[in-house]
Amino acid sequence: MWLVSKTSVAGNLPFRLGVGSYVIGRAKGAGVLIKDTTLSRQHAKITRIANSLVIEDLSSRNGTFVNGEQVTRQTLELGDEIRVGGVVCQIAASPLSMGQAEGDETTSTMQLPGGSTVDLDELTKAQIEVLRLVLQGLDEATIADRLNRSTHTVHTHLKAIFRQFEVHSRAELIVKAVKPTASSSISAEI
Repeated sequence: MWLVSKTSVAGNLPFRLGVGSYVIGRAKGAGVLIKDTTLSRQHAKITRIANSLVIEDLSSRNGTFVNGEQVTRQTLELGDEIRVGGVVCQIAASPLSMGQAEGDETTSTMQLPGGSTVDLDELTKAQIEVLRLVLQGLDEATIADRLNRSTHTVHTHLKAIFRQFEVHSRAELIVKAVKPTASSSISAEI
């Protein structure tokens, strides 16, 4: 299961919810870091035991909401909408944005920091996962560990991503993602 933001936010979303407990907040030590001033430093905690998922508010300033209702502790299910402070997230089966996961869009796009989007029609699902993690600043070895793939496989995916976006390095890819140009395949969201 994944915690996926429904809007573009700074932090480490989408976040894979493996077995364990994760503090959601804006402090650097938070497991699920969301850099938004409407969140408390330690806002809420999500705990996963096998296929059971529970969210608990940690006496946050702006509250924790599940499907529109304020909660102090609530069992979560796939598809539930969570609002922590002013940030709306959803429990999803994949790290793709909800529109992609549910097939609501005819073209695949990904939101990038700063509100821009990138067209992903030419990338495979695995390449999209690698791209998301690269844009979070992770290195190939860390990405390989997170995705349970070899570093060689991750490197091959990264080369395909570079070809798609006509760049030659991670730095160029990140610059293109953060500062899109009119001639690039990354376009500003309207």
